[in-house]
Amino acid sequence: MYAYFNDEIIDLRKGVIQLQNRCYTFGDGLYEVLRIIDGVPVFFEEHLNRLKKSADYFEIKIESSREIKRKVDNLIRINDFSSGELYIQLSRGTDLFREHGIKSLESIVSILTIPLRNINEDNWISGAKVVSFPDMRHGFCNHKTVNLFANVQAKSYAYSNDAYEAIMYRSDSNGKYVTEGGSSNYFFVKSNDVYTPEVDNILPGITREKTISLLQEMGENVVQKRFYFDEIKDADEIFLVSTVSKIMPVKIVDDFSFKIGEKTLKLIKRFEEMIKEYKKSRK
Repeated sequence: MYAYFNDEIIDLRKGVIQLQNRCYTFGDGLYEVLRIIDGVPVFFEEHLNRLKKSADYFEIKIESSREIKRKVDNLIRINDFSSGELYIQLSRGTDLFREHGIKSLESIVSILTIPLRNINEDNWISGAKVVSFPDMRHGFCNHKTVNLFANVQAKSYAYSNDAYEAIMYRSDSNGKYVTEGGSSNYFFVKSNDVYTPEVDNILPGITREKTISLLQEMGENVVQKRFYFDEIKDADEIFLVSTVSKIMPVKIVDDFSFKIGEKTLKLIKRFEEMIKEYKKSRK
């Protein structure tokens, strides 16, 4: 399997690591994960636009989307890769002196094709189990940074409790409210409305945005607000969304159980249709 390291194609069996790469020493970098389906990197433009916005915000140099797309297409061809995940990482660069402050460096782009992680197919049929976990992350959660230690803890807690995902929370004067999952966003159907946490230091997920658009096209009323844990037990349907999970129904949140409803099933079907339309337009 081959990967890109800046403009160089490398053999992953040999490995490449720069010990003074700021992604390695400071977590000073950004990333994107895309699904590759039938050789097509799905929603590439949206993912790269988000990456570029964060790169501009953190003043990290990044090459053009056109050049990154050229490398992605070449890598898919070289690896004969038709289905799985695409990982793009942007590092501020290599700093020989490990200086904490930001300075102008030559950024590093790494691009990998990765087999799709193992997911129990039953999660899409019967629904996934999720467990609550405190959100202990930093103040830049609206950017896809490589600082993921808190996410790792949340996902590991979920796995150790035989769950697919964590549902993280913060607290205010009204109690605990949902933020997002370790690697996903949440939606709640209640009294014919669909609620999802507002973008308040959480990641504006690409699949989240696509889901909101689809729901609105379907005539659903989507409300973006703080959704409190006390409200979860009264939800009619719950589902989580992400690049890898797509649209996944939730059957258990801690001690509460839920049924897979019509809105979720309809949305799953419509999302698959959207992906097919996207692939067709890129062939």
